[in-house]
Amino acid sequence: MSGTRTEHTHGTVTEIFSFECGRLIVMMIGHGVEQLPVWRVGGFVVNLYVQAITHIMMTTCCVGDIQWPMSRDSLVIRTGERSFAFVMQGLMYGFQLPSGCDEDTVDTLERVFIKFSDYTSLLDHGAKGYPFPEYQPNFWETARPVVEGMARKLGKNWQLMEGNTATSLSKVMRTSATVKTMSNAMVAGFLKPMHVDNYVAKVADRHKRYTSSEEAFSSISAITDVVNSLEMAWKIIAGDQQALEDADREDGSVKISRIKLWKLNQLGLAFFLRQKSNLLC
Repeated sequence: MSGTRTEHTHGTVTEIFSFECGRLIVMMIGHGVEQLPVWRVGGFVVNLYVQAITHIMMTTCCVGDIQWPMSRDSLVIRTGERSFAFVMQGLMYGFQLPSGCDEDTVDTLERVFIKFSDYTSLLDHGAKGYPFPEYQPNFWETARPVVEGMARKLGKNWQLMEGNTATSLSKVMRTSATVKTMSNAMVAGFLKPMHVDNYVAKVADRHKRYTSSEEAFSSISAITDVVNSLEMAWKIIAGDQQALEDADREDGSVKISRIKLWKLNQLGLAFFLRQKSNLLC
């Protein structure tokens, strides 16, 4: 954990964890093992963005040029000694630190996940965690159904994703672009207080991490609402009227503990989509 903090006009960016090398794979939820569409190998960074005037925060992860959100209402599952799965609507991000990474570094990363995500570990369910060598080429292909089963067991209602490798790649790239744009908008002042609603929600909190601070964690919907709206608009442009009915669907979860979250309101979502319509490309 580096703790490097950068001051911006309307907030701060703190690098709360970094490691020189990590491996990322992204998979579609609910599909067969044959589709593993996105790989990245590079430096791994976890950043914390905090907007000064609203006290809202967002945590982001990055490997190479791919970014994805981490939130207190999205699931991170430790699948091995140095392997972690991030479960989002329609996607699962599998991340691995190299085999030579020391235990202190892994423990530090785990503490970050405990604080900033809905975290659980397969290692807590058995002495060896997931019973498959985690650096074998087909590790994530065989681990995925275990992760999906645990996500559903913990009460997550993950929407299945229809499409092919190109569809998944498009969703990954739109999610990455949305994270970059949203986090930058927070500290550059483009995201205004009138664009954001804070609320107290009940979320899974297996580590009893209640917070009463004035800061509000980002909801996963702060990103997925934008990505889903962009995808819906693209489908409508392509003549898919079914997308209008799909727009009313929301993420669901069993919620058992209170936490302060934020998401875009209707004004904020409309403003963001107008300004960032290039994400449709």
